[in-house]
Amino acid sequence: MKFGLSASFPWYGPPVVDLARHIEACGFESMWTGEHIIIPVDIADPQRFGVPLPDNYKHMPALIVTMTAAAVATTKLVFGMDVCLISQRNPLILAKEIATLDRISGGRLVFGVGHGWIQEESEIMGVPFKKRVKRATETVRALKALWTEEKASFSGEFINFPAVYCNPKPLQKPHPPILIGSGNDKSNNTPILKRVAAIADGWLPANLTPQQVKEQLKELKEFCDAEGRDFEKMDITLLMPAVYMNIGERPPWALAGTLGAARDLIPQYAEHGVTRLVVGLDDMTDQKGFQRIEEAAKGLGLI
Repeated sequence: MKFGLSASFPWYGPPVVDLARHIEACGFESMWTGEHIIIPVDIADPQRFGVPLPDNYKHMPALIVTMTAAAVATTKLVFGMDVCLISQRNPLILAKEIATLDRISGGRLVFGVGHGWIQEESEIMGVPFKKRVKRATETVRALKALWTEEKASFSGEFINFPAVYCNPKPLQKPHPPILIGSGNDKSNNTPILKRVAAIADGWLPANLTPQQVKEQLKELKEFCDAEGRDFEKMDITLLMPAVYMNIGERPPWALAGTLGAARDLIPQYAEHGVTRLVVGLDDMTDQKGFQRIEEAAKGLGLI
């Protein structure tokens, strides 16, 4: 199994290049982070599943710029997005940016995608909230065309463009792995799993127990079979807060409880089909972040 590390890297914290080098030196295969392009000042319901809007959402630097800098500063570390809010992005610009990052990094990119949950954010970015999932699905299809066709065109409900040249093409062929994110154990994952089977290369859930993983991957296999997709080739990356595996101190945002020790959970997740376990840490706001990275690596047996 591969092991990754996820955190928010606020613009005012330690330089992300230094953190990336430390993550790589501690033996992690990959480094993950997400994005919010803007956060509205006024949000009618600023919580999700009972968890208040994290303050770090207001302080996220530009995702692709951040990953490009970290990629140049490292040699082996893979960079994963958890997630890029593709429903809020122009696919013509995004296709070029992702392909360029894939080449600069030497093919060390996993493209995790999502559509967000804050209604006001979506609508400020020009996407009706109830249409964001359909737009995200259409965006994936448009990106694939731009990455794989010399003269790509697209005609859809939300995205339309005539034949265009879009270069460079990604280094990874046919494109970087596309993983669809799906929130946590309280999400209704069935529609998401159907989209994974239809258009993606893998699934990026969070906070699932080994038994939940087993049950939902059984469902994903059925959808893959129906689509004529090879389930065994799916990248199943599970995001799990480190504290829920008895690693590190409990951050303010963590819910009560734990699933058990990492050494006991890892073989169970592997048995049920998880190919990469990404541990989530508290925000990298100060120098203590380096220590938390080391604690996570020790908890996973990497150092």
